[in-house]
Amino acid sequence: MGSVASLEARGQSTGYLGVVRHLIEAVSLQPGETILDVGCGSGVLDRWLARHTGGAHRIVAVDIHRTLLREAAALAAREGLAEIIEFREGNAEALPFPDHSFDVSMSATVMELLDADQMLREMVRVTRPGGRVAIVVRAVDMHSFVNLPLRPELKLKIESLPNGTSGDKGCADASLYRRFSDAGLREVKMLPQLATYAGARAHTANERIHTALTPAELTEWQAAVAQAEAAGTFFIALPFHGAVGTRGAM
Repeated sequence: MGSVASLEARGQSTGYLGVVRHLIEAVSLQPGETILDVGCGSGVLDRWLARHTGGAHRIVAVDIHRTLLREAAALAAREGLAEIIEFREGNAEALPFPDHSFDVSMSATVMELLDADQMLREMVRVTRPGGRVAIVVRAVDMHSFVNLPLRPELKLKIESLPNGTSGDKGCADASLYRRFSDAGLREVKMLPQLATYAGARAHTANERIHTALTPAELTEWQAAVAQAEAAGTFFIALPFHGAVGTRGAM
């Protein structure tokens, strides 16, 4: 269940949740609208959304991993949200729903490793005319920001490290906005953002930094982290792209 713990910690972190909150604000949810979450993982964002909206929306959460779905359903039931969130097994590239099934289709940090265009086509297909599609992906084409007293050269090297990876057909860059336009979505809101992590989450978010540094650079990094933590100023901000688009009338 290590993956569940990791998904829960990330989904509850202030920085990541702030990115998702901004996306939901751009959706402009209306009372009673139905929501589809594609690639729900442990359901941490669905539980937050159910609480955030006061249970005003039926949420259907889809994932391809049965083990994650079992854990997600158990966590939702434990929080008294089983009547609001329905968990379904499904493939993001072939969603198991009829056309025009949902008012809002959303996904957070899933499109990077799948066939991005096929996934987006499916999300548009199951969204009703006038409904919205909302997606967040990691941004490998934007720099991070580290609030540490480092030499400019080392700081730039660290901040230039990519925020995750992308598959051959995945999307983890600003092509997200073009893809929304190509998919026929209109009134596209483009939302490049930074998610800020502090404390333990800052360390977890950038474990890959250690493997990218030379021994001398690692020593400098660790000394700078210790100095900034003693001053209470250590944080890391990681980049994301987000977009919300409206499906046009038939």
